[in-house]
Amino acid sequence: MSMTFSGQVALVTGAAAGIGRATALAFAEQGLKVVVADLDSEGGEGTVELIRAAGGDAVFVRCNVTKEAEVRQLMEQAVSTYGRVDYAFNNAGIEIEKGRLAEGSEAEFDAIMGVNVKGVWLCMKYQLPLMLAQGGGAIVNTASVAGLGAAPKMSIY
Repeated sequence: MSMTFSGQVALVTGAAAGIGRATALAFAEQGLKVVVADLDSEGGEGTVELIRAAGGDAVFVRCNVTKEAEVRQLMEQAVSTYGRVDYAFNNAGIEIEKGRLAEGSEAEFDAIMGVNVKGVWLCMKYQLPLMLAQGGGAIVNTASVAGLGAAPKMSIY
C-alpha cells in the first residue's frame, strides 16, 4: 500500500542547502507542494527552481526564524499560497563556534540559541494551532548528535 500526498503541503526551514534542500526536494518528489524557507534568498530560490524543473510546485519565503513576526508571516504566506500546511520540517540551524567554551562570546551564544532553540519554538508556536485547526499534521525538528556529548570547539552548540 503506497501513501498519496496529492494536495498536501510541506514547509521546510533551512531549505536553501544541505539537509533542508534535500528534504524539500524529497517532499516535492513525492508530490507535495513545498514552502521553502531560509534567510539565504539565492539558495532558497535555487531550491524552488530545482523543484519546479522536476515538475514540482514550490514557493520561497525569506524568513529569519529568530523573529516572531517573520515566522508568523511565513505561516500566513504558506496558508495564503497553498491553503494549509500538512508537514513541517524545522531544520534551520547554525553552528558558528570557533574556540573553546571560555573563548565563546555572548553574541555566539545568542545566535546559536536564537536559531537552534528559539527558532524551533517560534515555528511550532505557529504550526501547531494551524495543524490542530485543520485536523492534523506532522512536525519534525532537526536535532544534532552533538547534543548528546561534548565536542571540541562546540561547547555552546
